[in-house]
Amino acid sequence: MTKRTYIGVLTVALAVVLAAGGLLASNMGFKLNYPLQALQAGVSLSGTNTLALPDNRQAGVNAASSLMNDIGLANVTNVQKFLESNDGLQVYTGRKGAGPDFPLATGEGYFVKMSTTVNYIVVGSHDPSFANPLNALGGGSNSGTNFFSYPYHSTATTASALMNDIGLANVTNVQKFLKTTDGLQVYTGRKGAGPDFALIPGEAYFVKMSTTVNYVPSHY
Repeated sequence: MTKRTYIGVLTVALAVVLAAGGLLASNMGFKLNYPLQALQAGVSLSGTNTLALPDNRQAGVNAASSLMNDIGLANVTNVQKFLESNDGLQVYTGRKGAGPDFPLATGEGYFVKMSTTVNYIVVGSHDPSFANPLNALGGGSNSGTNFFSYPYHSTATTASALMNDIGLANVTNVQKFLKTTDGLQVYTGRKGAGPDFALIPGEAYFVKMSTTVNYVPSHY
């Protein structure tokens, strides 16, 4: 069984959905045509993208190295893992003398920096029993910031809906990475806060917590 047939019985309609840049879901899993953008003026400042993978990733994609190989090693500059302990990043380039490889973890988002723009076909399925630990300050978290892998079939389709699903009293803010500036758009859900924003399958988001919650996302 090849990596592109991991889901198994997805129909010929897949070709139409993928051509449109969409998400195909079945009762077995998901297949997403997700654009990973290289540096381009007005589109991406540095070629850095966020990536949310399904809970059950396709066979063999278990580490930063295998993710780079699946995207295409020649297309990827590095994969970056957010470190809750110091709010820093662990960077893996896959090149000789580079830092160590790291395993991919369920529920974690990643940064992927691209040298070539690629439409990456993400394959996998959801684990409805998985409770994603969203950690507040302390207990291994420097600031309460978590890099959250957004579920593809979540019923929370906006930052405000995600905060409400987690529990508004538990969440300080939700932050969206902006490719055009490498900055962050922050939504707090409080009076006078900046505008709400839509959540997009394939993107990962920072979620800053005031209370630790083992979050089981509501889904379709």
